[in-house]
Amino acid sequence: NRTPNVTGNGAIHCKTFHAKLRDDAIEYMDQTINEWLDRHPEYEVKFVTSASGELQGKNKEPALFVTVWV
Repeated sequence: NRTPNVTGNGAIHCKTFHAKLRDDAIEYMDQTINEWLDRHPEYEVKFVTSASGELQGKNKEPALFVTVWV
């Protein structure tokens, strides 16, 4: 319920995206992030973090995690 901050100061929301470390998966993540931002024009990106690690399921797979702070 927090109103987005468009002053350039202070993030109030974050959204984390993840993808396997493959070209097609990273391209899909880029597309997903851009579409998410397009659906939320009231958001101003304040900060972005990224990390790599492993997704664990049946198999361990290398993955990229990107958090967008708005």
